[in-house]
Amino acid sequence: MRSRIRWPNSLRNRVLAVLGASMLLSGVVVSVASMVLWEPFSRWVLRDQIEDNGEAIARHLRYDAQGWPVGIDEKAIEPWLFDSLRHEVMLRVADREGYVAYASDGIKTTIAPEGREFEPRRQSFVFNRQGIAMHGATVPFDHAGRRWYVQFAVTDRMVLQMRESIGFDVFRQGLIALGATFVLIFLITIHVALRQALLPVRAASSAARRIAPRTLAERLPTTDQPRELRPLVEAFNAALDRLQGGFKTQQEFLSNAAHELKTPLALIRAQVELADEGPWRDQVLDDVDRVARQVQQLLLLAEASEQRNYRVEAIDPTPALREVFEFMERVAARHDVTLGLHVSPSLRSWRADRGALFTLLKNLLENAIQHSPPESVVTLMAGPEGFTVADQGKGVAEKDLPRIFERFWRGADRREQGAGLGLAICTEIASAHGWRLSAHRRAPGPGLEVRCDMAMATEGTAAAILVTCSPVTDPSSSEARQALRSFSA
Repeated sequence: MRSRIRWPNSLRNRVLAVLGASMLLSGVVVSVASMVLWEPFSRWVLRDQIEDNGEAIARHLRYDAQGWPVGIDEKAIEPWLFDSLRHEVMLRVADREGYVAYASDGIKTTIAPEGREFEPRRQSFVFNRQGIAMHGATVPFDHAGRRWYVQFAVTDRMVLQMRESIGFDVFRQGLIALGATFVLIFLITIHVALRQALLPVRAASSAARRIAPRTLAERLPTTDQPRELRPLVEAFNAALDRLQGGFKTQQEFLSNAAHELKTPLALIRAQVELADEGPWRDQVLDDVDRVARQVQQLLLLAEASEQRNYRVEAIDPTPALREVFEFMERVAARHDVTLGLHVSPSLRSWRADRGALFTLLKNLLENAIQHSPPESVVTLMAGPEGFTVADQGKGVAEKDLPRIFERFWRGADRREQGAGLGLAICTEIASAHGWRLSAHRRAPGPGLEVRCDMAMATEGTAAAILVTCSPVTDPSSSEARQALRSFSA
């Protein structure tokens, strides 16, 4: 069975994982190569170092008046090196014929590989001296027009002792420390670099989270996206184009259908009204009115879903609240329900579309009145941070509370004349303003509370003022009717 590699979900973590795996694999390869090549490499380094030491000694020789080497410059090379380590270190200076002009131990014989004679050329070799293995090198140099050869040698035991005690052990520790420091700096640097490199991707993600049915015109930025992700972003934008087109077509169809149905319904109602009176006539008129109401709500829902229909500005909500109460007083009186208004003294302004706010409050109050028993009170509490509409009806079951804002949903005690669109229209209006509607069971006592959170900061909370509205001669003020027409007509 073939196994699959489980990659991290994050693109940044994937890049880090690839880099980490590459570094780990490279470290393993380097370690294996070091184990295999360590001995040949160390011998090469040793021979090269001995030759370098020979060249350094050649630069610090002392000569007599005739130009013959007679010793070393004690200021540059301390003499104790050859005096104390006479049996570990050897130095010879010879000419082309093999004549030794200077020897650190006084023995005027050249050194050469086992079984071979002195060769006047640059070379490194291994030989034995009194049963002790030594590493030597011959390095040519010129002085006063003559060619000389420095021969420098050191015992193998001394090299091994220095390597084990100081040299390679310190070198190995240094490599480990350097490697750990490099890995740490690399991880920090690559983390910061990837964070900066993926900023366009995060910007596109933020833009995608902001896209909603009301902001379908927004698109993800493509200019700074990585070349590998640009086709995906462009495909997403193309999908948004198609989605926006389909959404616009749906909204236009809904609006056009509602408009086209209003005229036939008006004609049907006019013809039925001309017929003879009877039970069937009243029943048909009720059905026509119910369908006309549903058509009107569909038209209002289509217009509430279109963002460009709103003109949001700072308004004084107190007159609008009173206009809604006056407009709904006739409905409240027909159901024997009293309307109450609580207005916070700190309420100065809301940012809202006046006509849309009127429709939102009217629908919420109408829904509360329809579900309230006779001789009960429906209250509207308003403050800088939002408002609440509460009734004293049976309420809604806890499991059905999230569903009351769905389109065409009606509870078990639904009204026959209702279309299930009133609260859906309220949701569209609140969403267009950036507000949030929520429903809660009233406590204590029966009833339902619908809260509208405007997310506005309050400087202070004052005591609310209770106002009970009494019946008026003309419940529909001209300003209220004009505000409703400006939004729904």
